[in-house]
Amino acid sequence: LTLTRWVYSVFFFLIGAHALLVLAGILPHSEYPGSAESKAFTEAVFSTGFIGPIMSITYVASGLLMLFNRTAPLGIVLLAPFVIVILFTHLMLNGSPVFGIVLASLLGMFAWQFRKAYQPMWNYQEERVAD
Repeated sequence: LTLTRWVYSVFFFLIGAHALLVLAGILPHSEYPGSAESKAFTEAVFSTGFIGPIMSITYVASGLLMLFNRTAPLGIVLLAPFVIVILFTHLMLNGSPVFGIVLASLLGMFAWQFRKAYQPMWNYQEERVAD
């Protein structure tokens, strides 16, 4: 599972780095395969001017964080909202659910692998301040 996480991490790091280079005008924009609806959605997201850079930076940061056991739980949490969007884009707009399901399932497996790191969130007890 660790090797799979590293490959997954590098994948998102490279996607984010590529997107940042495209946004900076260093690399040319390339067309990704997908339905017309999916392309329109992607174009709308990037036309906002702020979601594309935030998404790209998050991909790079999450990819780096997930490479190391100590920081992987944070990388998983940061990446989760984007993977959910990817999942639903592939389920609803692309008509090719396998890719989205695989990405989401892998992230779920990684979250399960580091489930003990998330326990303090579920077991949080507020400290009472003495008057």
